[in-house]
Amino acid sequence: MPSRAGTTHYRLGLATAIFAGLFQVWMNLAVGIVGSEDNPVNQGFFMVVATAAACAFTARLKAEAMARAMLATAGVQALLGAVVATAPSTVIADAKGPLGVVVLSGGFVGLWLLAAFFFHRSARAAERD
Repeated sequence: MPSRAGTTHYRLGLATAIFAGLFQVWMNLAVGIVGSEDNPVNQGFFMVVATAAACAFTARLKAEAMARAMLATAGVQALLGAVVATAPSTVIADAKGPLGVVVLSGGFVGLWLLAAFFFHRSARAAERD
């Protein structure tokens, strides 16, 4: 039976991942991460959430694999943020500019990494039991 700490960390990881995904979708639909919500570049940020879901499915929601899945999602988020921030169209179309895209993406990278940390702690607690 998993330890109480492992279960708590797993739930925190799951809650953080769900929050990150829903918040990113909401922000993208409400105001857009790049320019307005109608900017087609924003579709890429929906794919980050799809990546997280696909990785979680592949991980079968097991803590150790979920930690790697959230780490991979953070990497996809960082890469997409860097590519979009350095694209010439971002400078022209976005009032926030490249720095705004980097800051927003960085915040989401932090959330995905926090989820990975919680899943990792859950896996370590399960190993000790």
